[in-house]
Amino acid sequence: MARGRVSERLGQKDDALADYTLAIESHALTGDEQARALFDRGLLLDGMDRLDDAVNDYSAALSLSPKFTAALNDRANALRRGGHFPEAQRDYLASLAAGNPQSQYSYFGLAQIAEALGNKTDAEKLYAQALAADPNYTLASERLMVLSSREDGPSPRTAASGASNVSAGSDPAAGASAVSLPSAPMPMTRQVAQVQLGAWRSQAEASEGWDRAMRQAGETLKGLSPRIVAVDLPGAGRYYRLRVGTEQTRSRALCAALVTKGLDCIQAHN
Repeated sequence: MARGRVSERLGQKDDALADYTLAIESHALTGDEQARALFDRGLLLDGMDRLDDAVNDYSAALSLSPKFTAALNDRANALRRGGHFPEAQRDYLASLAAGNPQSQYSYFGLAQIAEALGNKTDAEKLYAQALAADPNYTLASERLMVLSSREDGPSPRTAASGASNVSAGSDPAAGASAVSLPSAPMPMTRQVAQVQLGAWRSQAEASEGWDRAMRQAGETLKGLSPRIVAVDLPGAGRYYRLRVGTEQTRSRALCAALVTKGLDCIQAHN
């Protein structure tokens, strides 16, 4: 798995895929480790636009860990990107029925489908539900702003195209999703906040942590740059903290999206 991650980092996707497959077929991983390995390979396949294969890996991960929220959300996103709306809706609704604590992302994914089908009223209601679950969910508020400015409603399939993963449990949606979203106008000045994705004993491990986060988060981290901060902790030694900067108003939504993707994220205060 480690060699596969390095190969993926170097852009050698075929080599990375071969190593992930070797690890999965070794039968040496525990159930949770096997589920994570399948999920990681699914992310790679997803990024290679091999959606059917990615869905298969997400499904295999879910067979081992049925409550693996990130796999459920990314499978829904991949299905939506492939135009399999009924199946994607099933996964989004399943996450809601299971009591997904990040329900805003499931509502967001459902709203994306409604928007893609030209159902403006339903899309607006679902985006509103996403915002009711998380008032700071920037992507949902942006889509509501866009829809409210249209008199004739959204064009069918607009929200279904693209290659990102807004975790529905993200998307982003992260949202995670294959959606190219219009950006709201940026203010002339903005406050920047730092969020922390983890801390490691070496700079190399922190760098690998960023690569892993990029693979898992998809479009959620697009446009953001990593910052590795060395800190000496009394009695514990030196650690390397991995952080990214984002608009202060978006930091909570960003962390929620990353957690849904199976990543760690906390607000950094110093």
